[in-house]
Amino acid sequence: TTLVVAVLRDARLLLGHIGDSRGYRWREGELSQITRDHSLLQEQLDAGLITPEQAAASNNKNLVTRAVGVEDTVLLETHLHQTQPGDWILLCSDGLSDMIDDEQIAAVLRQHDSLPQAAQALVQAANDAGGRDNISVVLVRASGTAP
Repeated sequence: TTLVVAVLRDARLLLGHIGDSRGYRWREGELSQITRDHSLLQEQLDAGLITPEQAAASNNKNLVTRAVGVEDTVLLETHLHQTQPGDWILLCSDGLSDMIDDEQIAAVLRQHDSLPQAAQALVQAANDAGGRDNISVVLVRASGTAP
């Protein structure tokens, strides 16, 4: 099992993840992946052994190097991010990110002002692309300022 969790407080986002479930930030029309997959594919990319184009066509997309339930304990990778009012935070399973790429995710988000409608449209886009896995999507909007 993979995991991505978020805590939003004031102008901060604490994001934790294990495996290839992802966290993204949508800010002013730009999508940024703010987690790095714990996967063989990501390690190969980081080492320069394969290109992003080769990774997109790889059959090894789901070989995770860190997962919940494999060992008695697992290290949750955490990072603290600053948020701005209006940022959208997207948490998703690989059922979304394996079916549609970041450009397609951004195109869907660009078409919606409503979080529920955007979330439903993302799930629909992944299903339309083949929907080979469970598709989990959580979208939240950051608000407020630092104390």
